[in-house]
Amino acid sequence: MKIAVITSSYPRYQGDGVGSFIHSLMSTLAQLEHDVTVLAPHDPAAVQEWQSEVDVRRVRFIWPDSWSVLGHARSLSGDISLKWHAYPLVILFSFFAILGLWREVRRQQPDVIYAQWLLPAGLIGAVASRLTGVPLVISVHGSDVFVAERRRIARPAARFALRNCCHLIACSRDLARRAVNLGMRSDRVTTIPYGVDVERYKPDNELARTLRAALQLSEEQHVIMAMGRLVYKKGFSYLLEAMPGVLAQFPDAVLLIAGQGDLRTELELLADSLGIRQQVVFAGHVAWDQTSSYLAAADLLVLPSILDQAGNIDGLPNVLLESMASGRAIVASKVAGVPDVITDGENGLLVPEKDAEALAAAICTLLRDPSLRQRLGEAARATTLDHLSWTHVAKQVVAVLRSCEQINS
Repeated sequence: MKIAVITSSYPRYQGDGVGSFIHSLMSTLAQLEHDVTVLAPHDPAAVQEWQSEVDVRRVRFIWPDSWSVLGHARSLSGDISLKWHAYPLVILFSFFAILGLWREVRRQQPDVIYAQWLLPAGLIGAVASRLTGVPLVISVHGSDVFVAERRRIARPAARFALRNCCHLIACSRDLARRAVNLGMRSDRVTTIPYGVDVERYKPDNELARTLRAALQLSEEQHVIMAMGRLVYKKGFSYLLEAMPGVLAQFPDAVLLIAGQGDLRTELELLADSLGIRQQVVFAGHVAWDQTSSYLAAADLLVLPSILDQAGNIDGLPNVLLESMASGRAIVASKVAGVPDVITDGENGLLVPEKDAEALAAAICTLLRDPSLRQRLGEAARATTLDHLSWTHVAKQVVAVLRSCEQINS
């Protein structure tokens, strides 16, 4: 099967975490012997040679190169509002990407166009589909649906994309429902959670010891892990507010926050005001190929995701699946796609969002009971092995793509 993919984010170099889940899916599709070509925005940081399974073509849309700052998590401020540069860059990228995708479709004669994100890729794919007659499938991931819901200027483009879409794939049931509210026919929506590399992410005591030593953490110390971009919807402020209660019972505990983002200074100031700054490590950006070491070194992972003040929320955080595959015990907010993969008390603990006391209580429950941590971690890994490997997920995606190919033939 020939698949032409259009996306606004795709890893630019080895270790780039932005769009890594899209790369993982496309690589798996290629390993399953499908012919995959990806069109993504040009970026001065992009290195072409680092991957080989997928043919990646970068679309130049503005000059000089230093102005190529569309996508790769750089268009939303704190994930609640579009940055000023997003509007003109989206227009320019959409224009040149439509031309590029049209040429690619004419050259390659793909069976299907597969757009990652409703906007702008869904719109670009919809125009190319109309021009060429090749069916379009769109995957939605979270912030794209949020922009369509909250920005009136974006809604007509989103609805045009949905009207011209053969099928839509959502990473969570919550996103599927919201896509239907935007105008997508419910019988053309399929929920397929993301996958995870179960060989890359797995329990590894040697990785754990090495990273703890590098961070000057003892093997006996309780390490609470949180990972993600430092933006409002990740809910890290509530985790920080939970830590005084945790430290009252486990004074040796340390909170390790891996990630960078707009709220770094704000979160550091909050830790200072709570008097816990010495027990919080802000690790900053962690390369994607190092995340497995961080997860292996943790006693548990906390995912305190929230519906933020602008109405934005995660679809299905990749770090959740990576932690599950790593065999970590998990405390997570019961929001968005989290309950699709975590069952409370079976393969993790779920708590209400924005509830620091509930977070603290669940964390303490796991810290005082190593056998419970082990049981939940083993069950979480079993879930990924049985249902969430990238091969398992890619086969479900292929079934959707083929259904549109057959309709068109």
